[in-house]
Amino acid sequence: MMSRRMKTTWAILALLSMVSFGIFLPIYLKKSSLKPASSVLSERTKGVVDKNPRLKADWDKAMEDGVLTWSEANSILEKVGEKADPED
Repeated sequence: MMSRRMKTTWAILALLSMVSFGIFLPIYLKKSSLKPASSVLSERTKGVVDKNPRLKADWDKAMEDGVLTWSEANSILEKVGEKADPED
């Protein structure tokens, strides 16, 4: 049998781990979505935009900050039925 003190200790540890996971997971996901696209992916996306002028507005919006992120490139490529590999 576990003592009351041991149960309380484990309950506190469980709550702390849940809170830290709840705080740091969104930060990690946001940081990973802000990863700049590789030069290969940028060129590929630019080529798709050049072939499809309707995507020019999406390209301009993605490049407002001067950096094309992986998620922005992927969303542009998905509009023409392509996907960006996570390694790109």
